[in-house]
Amino acid sequence: MNDNKPVLSRRNFLMNAIAAAGVLTLADRLALAEQMASGKALTINDIHSAGLPPGIIRMSSNENPLGPSPKAMEAVEKYKWNSNRYSWYEQDEKGIPKNLSTRTTLNDALAKANGITLPAPSKSESSYDRQDNPFLVTSGSGKILDLLSLTYLVPDGGEIIEAEYGYGDFIEKAEDLAEEGFATRAIKIPMTEDHGHDLEAMLKAVTPETRLMVITNPNNPTGTLISYEALEQFVNAVPKHVVVVIDEAYIHFVTDPNYKPAVSLALSNDNVVVVRTFSKVYGIKGLGLGYAITSQTIKDRLSLYNTNSASAVASMAGAAALEDFDHVEAVRQTVTESKAVMYKSFEKMGLEYIPSEGCFVMVNINRDAEQIKDAMANRRRVNVSTRNLRSLETWLRISAGTTEETEVFLSTLELMLSRQRL
Repeated sequence: MNDNKPVLSRRNFLMNAIAAAGVLTLADRLALAEQMASGKALTINDIHSAGLPPGIIRMSSNENPLGPSPKAMEAVEKYKWNSNRYSWYEQDEKGIPKNLSTRTTLNDALAKANGITLPAPSKSESSYDRQDNPFLVTSGSGKILDLLSLTYLVPDGGEIIEAEYGYGDFIEKAEDLAEEGFATRAIKIPMTEDHGHDLEAMLKAVTPETRLMVITNPNNPTGTLISYEALEQFVNAVPKHVVVVIDEAYIHFVTDPNYKPAVSLALSNDNVVVVRTFSKVYGIKGLGLGYAITSQTIKDRLSLYNTNSASAVASMAGAAALEDFDHVEAVRQTVTESKAVMYKSFEKMGLEYIPSEGCFVMVNINRDAEQIKDAMANRRRVNVSTRNLRSLETWLRISAGTTEETEVFLSTLELMLSRQRL
């Protein structure tokens, strides 16, 4: 088989490639357009992805294929020179210096983005000290998961329940704690036949020792989605001594028009935590920023251990990113189009896949996925993921990419599968 044989229609790719190549120079984009229009297949040597050196594709970590929010980067540039100061100031419309609370700026932006009305600060407190809000901001959503484990599993131990093929971070922490002598137990609940959460089985697994129940929605790695109605019924059925953690890292990629986020569940229940990240649709993983929406009771408990608050620069970048609607829409469109192209190509190759509401797709290549993953990385510098999960040993998880990344990935995958058939 010819290494350069194109898998996909050039006509389908041309316009989208130009729009998605925002990280390239004008000359690069013109060269890309000329090459694609000529009918010549793209190769790894034509790729220069956002945040990576030329000649490598990383569709393995669910990263933002278009790069960080431009508005967030503008905020970094604007405020980085304040980094020598413990408190910041800005001038009002009359040119008078006033305190700039980065914490309040971000909280106000989070409230607006999530449709939450915050009370005005009382006369006895400054806006900087206002605590009457449902947000706990940290230096990354992973820190919130650490805080939850530390708060509810240490020192007395307890059980944590999570889907067998969920994100798995909580399960790993519980197992690590058990190895260190804490009385923790991780309970993995098998998925349904359509690769979703088995909520009924999860409820049946609850005992008086259960401390945390974890839902990733959309799920990583399967990309399946629990409806809001089903999630609401589940939360109402969970005993109140159990904290329900709803990880919505991929919420911005949901295309189901009937779905709504779980924010209202966190606001109306004392045992629900919704976790969000700025690493995905906003693309500012390197700045370290995440947050939880939860009750004041849970927030107070988590805050006792929170020694990793977000930096002032990251907070201002996050506030700006929340207002970068053009970037969010461009990322969503790129992800949706990449998945659609992959679906069509997988169908042509006769490969089973799971329709995804996240920014990734799982595909069954019907052979050792680890071997194919390594071959793609070592021979073609195309990186994808396996999840090392029982009964998913023949599945790859592919992060959505730009048009040109998706084309090169698919041609590389077809080449590797063809070589194994020979």
